[in-house]
Amino acid sequence: MMSVMKTNRLQEFLLRLAAMVPLFVGAGLCAAPLTWFPGPSLDWPVSGAATVVSPGLGNVVIGGDALYSPYAEGLMATNIYWTPLTQPLYGIYNAPGAVAGGGQIILYGGNTGTSSSSAVISYSPSDGSTSLASMSVARSYLGYAPDRSGNAYAIGGLDANGQPLSSAESYNQDSGAWAPIASLPNALYDFPAVFNGTNYIYIFGGFTDTTSGTETATVLRYSVSANTWTAMASMPVAVAGSAAALGPDGKIYVVGGTSGGVATSAVQVYDPAANTWTISTPLPEGLSASAMGVDSLGRLIVMGGMDTNGNDVADVWRSQQLGTPDSPPVLTQVPGTNATYQGAYTSTIAATGNPQPIYVLVNGPTNMTVDYFSGQITWTPQGLSQIGAIPVTIAATNYAGATYWSFTITVPNPPPATPASLYLLSATEYSVTLAWAPEDPVAGSVTYSVFIPHPYHSPKGSGGGVNYQLIGSTTSTNFTISGLTPNTSYAFDINAKGPGGTSGYAGIGVTTTGPQPPANLRATGITSTSISLAWDPSPGPVPIVRYEVLGWIGGLFPTIEYGTNFTGTTATITGLTPGTYEEWTVRAYDAGGNVSGFASGIYADNPLPAPAALSSLTQLGSGGFQFAVQAGSVRTTLVQATTNLADPLSWVTIATNPPSSAFTFTDTNASQFPTRFYRVVSP
Repeated sequence: MMSVMKTNRLQEFLLRLAAMVPLFVGAGLCAAPLTWFPGPSLDWPVSGAATVVSPGLGNVVIGGDALYSPYAEGLMATNIYWTPLTQPLYGIYNAPGAVAGGGQIILYGGNTGTSSSSAVISYSPSDGSTSLASMSVARSYLGYAPDRSGNAYAIGGLDANGQPLSSAESYNQDSGAWAPIASLPNALYDFPAVFNGTNYIYIFGGFTDTTSGTETATVLRYSVSANTWTAMASMPVAVAGSAAALGPDGKIYVVGGTSGGVATSAVQVYDPAANTWTISTPLPEGLSASAMGVDSLGRLIVMGGMDTNGNDVADVWRSQQLGTPDSPPVLTQVPGTNATYQGAYTSTIAATGNPQPIYVLVNGPTNMTVDYFSGQITWTPQGLSQIGAIPVTIAATNYAGATYWSFTITVPNPPPATPASLYLLSATEYSVTLAWAPEDPVAGSVTYSVFIPHPYHSPKGSGGGVNYQLIGSTTSTNFTISGLTPNTSYAFDINAKGPGGTSGYAGIGVTTTGPQPPANLRATGITSTSISLAWDPSPGPVPIVRYEVLGWIGGLFPTIEYGTNFTGTTATITGLTPGTYEEWTVRAYDAGGNVSGFASGIYADNPLPAPAALSSLTQLGSGGFQFAVQAGSVRTTLVQATTNLADPLSWVTIATNPPSSAFTFTDTNASQFPTRFYRVVSP
């Protein structure tokens, strides 16, 4: 929408400009001061070039010190780029003179890099170059201008020895010859010359010698009809190497040059009718050795030159249309209203007006910029505050008025990112709870969905994909999946959906809890008909209510269940057959009847009944006895003792050894008995 609202920001800007108005030049219908705007840059940096205006080519830049100086280029007023001339201009040098007329461009003089030249050529874009009669003397850094008949004037400059000249001459296109004209009052070089369109050629400033480096403020006027030079009002600022052009308002604009040896941005305006000077709006940069002209729209145009650091530039600066009444901005293009989060938003606001409008961001997001001259808007939406409807106001303004454009840029939420940091928060026998990191708030309101992925290949062996079975959705960052089977592994995928779209999938594998197999299963006793087992309790987290003992007799299937209700961690299995090989294992049950895997099994033999042998009976110094026991197989062995062999009931078991085939026994109590008898019993 268009608005006429006022803002402090823009008012301050306009007040700064308004404060400068009394210093500047207005003419006729143009009340605004001189203003400068960037034009299309030259194709290469150059200084010391000559310039003419030629039909079909526009403003032409020729020669100079650039590497590509033989390739002249032209700019039509309505173009946005320079066009190289079709044929090169060999033999054209730095700081030459040039005039255009009759479809030809006449170029003369210039510096070859070692000395000044007197060569003259005629150039046609269609026919190329033709040599013409040379000047009477070599010249570079000369003043050059045409008269109303198209004759070329060469004024002052440096000769082949680098010395300043006071002589001047003109070239008559009809006779094809050069003839001298009245000399300057003093030798002079590095100054511009401007023809006023009727009878006078003006020259401005320059150097009088090559040693002092002192610029002059002298202004001289040559009368074509009288062949005389007349001193005019001096310039306010002494300069050399400036550029000058006759504006459509009848005033001569002298821009830049060096002042005190430094490139200046000064713009001095001479009124030939009043023979007076004023200072106008300076160039945006200090320049010397630029080319200057007026385009077909009545705008001053300054081309190339050397900046304050001594570097050639390709910059082009244009003024407003000096022969056109001031007019306030009228919008011709408005910016786009859609942007992408973290994407480069580039759009343009454009307006007509005289002077050419400039563009100011009155209101908008902090990281938005608007090019002062072109109206190009650049912005990359960042952060939560730059999502949604973003209000923007831009002013197109000049000295004749201001137009405001207020609009709203819509920035949708970006798609959510694939959920990150997906992990198992908790697990039970029948459920798992998944959790993940929250989405960036810029994604907006997000719903997370949990799926079971089902990979497929169709047909078999070919490329496939994944079918996703939806389990449920949530707006929180965790989700519990129930109805699962204990001790079972599962794969789940999760994605996020928000206003800006749907994310990719994040996957995780999880396992439910359940009874765990007991550990450290071991035999604590073996007889010919029994075995005693022990084990460590099943590790958590699921509580165990009972254990089941299973055995494989003789190493053959099926499994025989020998007990299902062992609530402790020991069991004795009886009724086994002597001489039988077995494998034993244990598993655990929880209160819900869920069973663990099997414990690591152990192997055992129930030995055939056979007496063990005693040997190596030794009396110890302490009064005890020690002897070796050798059983026929791995088995539990009882060591018994008595003091009365006649009484079979008097035998007392004094030691029980775990299953083994051999061991050494020591009776430390033997000294308490006058006589003691020993035997070994294998149950």
